[in-house]
Amino acid sequence: MSEIAMEVNMIPTKATHQSSLRIMKSKSGRMFVGKFAKSSINSWIQEFELNIKRYRPENPWDGPVQVFIEWRFPYNKSTPKKYLHRDEWKTTRPDLDNMEKVILDSLTRTGFIVDDSIICSKTTTKKHSSNPGISIRLIKIPA
Repeated sequence: MSEIAMEVNMIPTKATHQSSLRIMKSKSGRMFVGKFAKSSINSWIQEFELNIKRYRPENPWDGPVQVFIEWRFPYNKSTPKKYLHRDEWKTTRPDLDNMEKVILDSLTRTGFIVDDSIICSKTTTKKHSSNPGISIRLIKIPA
């Protein structure tokens, strides 16, 4: 069984791919409804992908994969000091499912997996922590 474990020491983004629909114009002037990607998420994704490339396997994995993702956000400034030494569940935005999409798309783009459709099992958590960052673990499941 193969495994890749990554520790990314960057503060998780609060922006996600999930964006509202907007009326946009094509180059020809035709109006259409589309989604506008936020530039803040795009710059975060570029930095994230640079950080994970060193863990990339020689060839993208193909076949069933299990993924574990842990998002660790910094505490809010209003958090009392007595709570700063322990991890606590983050129950506020951003939504966990939208955050997962950012990671899974990046794993595909950077050559870890051939497509995120091969992910058969996934566990994701988000917490407040005194050690902000993102932990990702990929495990090849025997077919």
